[in-house]
Amino acid sequence: MSFRFIFAGLLILGFGQAQATEVALVMSVQGKISRLEGVTKLPLEAFVKLKSGDRLQLDNASRLQLVYFKTGRQETWSGSGNLVMAAKESRAEGLPEPQIKTLPLVMVKQLARTPALDSQGRGGVTRLRSIPSEDAIAKLDATYRELKSKAEGEDLAPEMYLLSGLYEMRQLDRVEALLGELKQDRPKNLEAALLISLYKKAVRNAREAQKK
Repeated sequence: MSFRFIFAGLLILGFGQAQATEVALVMSVQGKISRLEGVTKLPLEAFVKLKSGDRLQLDNASRLQLVYFKTGRQETWSGSGNLVMAAKESRAEGLPEPQIKTLPLVMVKQLARTPALDSQGRGGVTRLRSIPSEDAIAKLDATYRELKSKAEGEDLAPEMYLLSGLYEMRQLDRVEALLGELKQDRPKNLEAALLISLYKKAVRNAREAQKK
């Protein structure tokens, strides 16, 4: 095989990988929202990571909140129309202007490490850190308290930040304790229930991996 064909293949591979970069995290979903794959519509849930080029369809009375990893740009969309994910912000088709907020990058950096579900529906597809120092855990807790003091209403972002950090630092007992608190504090919050389910799967998989 000639160098020219090898080089062309590498370019195509690199382009495909760039196109598949995860750029945003879905923070909240209300109403009927779908991710479009050709002619197929897949239901969109909170805490899913979106890639550049992903297309979303919002039906009437839908509300979507997402945050971009590079910029901390939080977008809240309402109404009916389509969205296309780009590297730093969404491109809208037929939707009213979104509400925009910029989240602290320290929060966004950690939110990007939220465990994802793999193709078999297993939770916890993320790399765990080596055993952290007490200072690292203390810093995580302090940042959480600061974020929590500024949070509004049912905003789950501070809890998502803390859960992601504790999970990555292998503080699995604390993750489970926080999940219990969330369940008690927000028994009727559907997104809290979904977040609890996600981390329960992640913790279970992490504990199984530790036994091997």
